[in-house]
Amino acid sequence: LDFYTAWPRLMVFDEFAAPERRYAVGAAYFRGQGTGRVRAIHGLDEVQKRYGHLVVEASLPRAGQAPSDSYEGEGYAIVRHPDSDVVEDALQNIVRLVKVDLA
Repeated sequence: LDFYTAWPRLMVFDEFAAPERRYAVGAAYFRGQGTGRVRAIHGLDEVQKRYGHLVVEASLPRAGQAPSDSYEGEGYAIVRHPDSDVVEDALQNIVRLVKVDLA
């Protein structure tokens, strides 16, 4: 998308041609269970084997890390694929497989 062409066209002619979507993208947030610091992270190896090729960015929890006070939790993974169903399946399974224990 050429912003310098699209913006004047929108302002002058009230026209905007949205680019075709190439990817579906989603994020899985890892929230710790319990209280205290991060004690253990389970399931990362399995997620890496099954969905590593879809992950485009991740911030993984570390043992000893203080618990987050935000709704986002102790970490996240962002996945991307042209097919929305693939992204949805990956996110559901990543959230199911990754467990963060606090103690």
